[in-house]
Amino acid sequence: MPRIPTDTAFTRAFGLGLPVVQAPMGGVCTPRFVAAAAEAGALGMLPIWMLPPDAARAAVAELRALTARPVAVNLRADRDQDALIAIAAGEGVDLAHLFWGDPGRAAPAVRRAGARMIATVSDADTAKAALDAGAVGLIAQGAEAGGHVFGTTPLEALLPQVTALAGDTPVAAAGGVTSNAAAARAFALGASAVVLGTRLLVAEESEAHPDYKAALIAASGADTALTLCFDGGWPDAPHRVLRNSTFRAWEAAGSPPAGARPGEGEAIGRDPRGAEIPRYHCSPPRGGVTGEIEAMCLYAGAGVGEITRVQPLRAILDEVMTGA
Repeated sequence: MPRIPTDTAFTRAFGLGLPVVQAPMGGVCTPRFVAAAAEAGALGMLPIWMLPPDAARAAVAELRALTARPVAVNLRADRDQDALIAIAAGEGVDLAHLFWGDPGRAAPAVRRAGARMIATVSDADTAKAALDAGAVGLIAQGAEAGGHVFGTTPLEALLPQVTALAGDTPVAAAGGVTSNAAAARAFALGASAVVLGTRLLVAEESEAHPDYKAALIAASGADTALTLCFDGGWPDAPHRVLRNSTFRAWEAAGSPPAGARPGEGEAIGRDPRGAEIPRYHCSPPRGGVTGEIEAMCLYAGAGVGEITRVQPLRAILDEVMTGA
């Protein structure tokens, strides 16, 4: 098994122990989980784009109380996130990860906060836009990625395009990376880090619901689909998920649009605060959620078939890095 180098342009740029980025998986990435990833040597990323300012400040402060290691906050490039950038920097997190669009809108706020920016890109045009906006690191997201997917280009075709444009700017590879072999392929194509999302969902420290973890372990790559099915709360945003009972019923009905989907409006569960979770909602199930877990939005990348068990987060990172 190939051993992945630990001293790379990405680790040097961001002070990491390992060339690994923890994907910012909204709904299951709590401060505790992000801190565990950071303490293990990866770049932890905390999604705060959906939070009101006070909640964002509390989440970042909690994260900073748990780790002094390098971390980033995850923000949406298509929204006004200026206040959240300033809040994060004020709480000691001066690395902002922008995704879902041109980060140029957020660039002035990043500079005002004295922060640096990493941007997720999906093709040559988005890579150029991110570099023009001042990104100091890029994440090349292939279509194999789990969760919300901005582009349609497979990772192996995307990486050479992005690394050629990036020059000295380090590039991390995202999309179906769940094994040592997949990580080695990404490095061979010019990446200097890999992004782990689906693989870390089954970590012991992950906040994903136990039934969600079990579904990931049982799945193969053929069980995922890039779809618009689960767009409740985030309309018209493509995402890769497991083909579950909700997806199959929707597909059998002809994949109708919102407003005409089978079972639409039904409550299929409740979150830990007791709020109803409607069918087709974009939130994945975390611990404490009750109801039809299998029917909820189960994000998964195309490499899910290589996941075989729940492990401590550090053991997952060691396995991906060394193949041991």
